[in-house]
Amino acid sequence: MPVAKTRSSIRATKSLISVGARRPRRNGSASPVETIRADILHCELRPGARLIFRELQQRYQVGLSPLREALMQLVSERLVILEVNKGFRVAPMRREELLDLINTQIELESIAIRKAVELGDLRWEGNIMGSLHEVSSVPVSEANGALSMAWEARNQAFHEALYAACGSPMLIAFLQKIWDHFSRYIRLWARFPERDRDIAREHAEIARAVVGRDAARAAALLQEHRMATARSVLVHWPEAGAPSPVTAPAAARGRAVQPKLAARAGAKRTIRTIRPRVKK
Repeated sequence: MPVAKTRSSIRATKSLISVGARRPRRNGSASPVETIRADILHCELRPGARLIFRELQQRYQVGLSPLREALMQLVSERLVILEVNKGFRVAPMRREELLDLINTQIELESIAIRKAVELGDLRWEGNIMGSLHEVSSVPVSEANGALSMAWEARNQAFHEALYAACGSPMLIAFLQKIWDHFSRYIRLWARFPERDRDIAREHAEIARAVVGRDAARAAALLQEHRMATARSVLVHWPEAGAPSPVTAPAAARGRAVQPKLAARAGAKRTIRTIRPRVKK
């Protein structure tokens, strides 16, 4: 699979948790929904931020009607929230959502990889190894500590190459949606480099297992790969600079939502949360 192109660039604005480098403006062919979606996924529109129409019209140079249509589309994608008598705001980043994304991603990727191992041919194997070489050839972070856009694109291309031969366009589409939502959390993860973690080695082990047609080992390695990223984000959550809407609901109840990693039967593990108790 060829390396995925980075999303069309857009004007960067100051964000509480944005770590990416400034990107040039999008060209005029991008629709309002595409542009706003990209701004949200790149955290240039802050999680939890209010979306004021007059400010958005000025920023994106669009009329009220197409802007409203774009926001309603993003509401259906769970990237924007519409609150009664309050208007629109960017969907907040929440611990519970991260855990849900990771668990769902692990389950669907395991299915996709098992199918790809059964159906994949030599060209598929070659694409995996090519994508592995490309993602391994660039550093995760830029010199200024920001997440490398080149690495981000190649990392996504590598993971997509693993299950590209699964034969299910619908399954791939679901995984793409999950990836889009997860990309916001990757920017939190990138702010806290893990010195003891070798991402390139993890990728290489996953690729060897997939190409070696060991679906069970590949799924287990990929699961731990995902969980390690989630653990890092959760450990640094208070200092990651996430906006207040992320933790406000739990704080209001007087209980902190505490994640834990639980082992399932055999070698399979997943992430679970402890639901806060609500006093009656």
